[in-house]
Amino acid sequence: MEVDVYFALRAFVALFAIVDPFANIPIYISILDRFREKDRPAMIREAVLVAFIALFIFTLLGNYVFQFMGITLYSFKIAGGILLFIIAIEMLFGRKTRTEISDETLKEEKEDVSIMPLAIPLLTGPGAITTGIVFYNSAATIADKLAVLACIVAVFILSYIILSQGEFIHKKLGKTGNKVIIRIMGLLLSAIAVQFVISGVGEAIKIF
Repeated sequence: MEVDVYFALRAFVALFAIVDPFANIPIYISILDRFREKDRPAMIREAVLVAFIALFIFTLLGNYVFQFMGITLYSFKIAGGILLFIIAIEMLFGRKTRTEISDETLKEEKEDVSIMPLAIPLLTGPGAITTGIVFYNSAATIADKLAVLACIVAVFILSYIILSQGEFIHKKLGKTGNKVIIRIMGLLLSAIAVQFVISGVGEAIKIF
């Protein structure tokens, strides 16, 4: 079985853009600042692991949820594309999207911040779940489905490396560098979101 490299690349870019570890660096720094420095690496590891497991499970079981609720894939593609486009627009304009995290979530004191809000919804939020489900269920072959799962693994490995070096990266890139990366991710995500909508509308037209 051959993997569709273009499909796998699109899945990786979309997932990386929506998980967006670079944009989460300042939030991670501010949240972890009140904890002891020696405890922070373990908290980051736990957050990334929990976020990975959550997205992996949602991606695998999404199709069963569709069947149970009577939702068609093309409907979810259109809805997911619109959601991702809103997130992309907010990234382009430099605002932290409320589909990922709210002010109330950050203000609430949690017993284990590694799970909430560091893992969910900062890393694995509605946008990431939507992206994983749509790509996995759009895969034409088993090889492509495995490629999507591999992309999730790769994204979170990369996210862990970036977040564990968050303070160093934040200082090196500076405010301008971080803003540029977020804008680029937003632009890529907007193009992928539009493609989701076009694909979903095309499938709906064929059926009707």
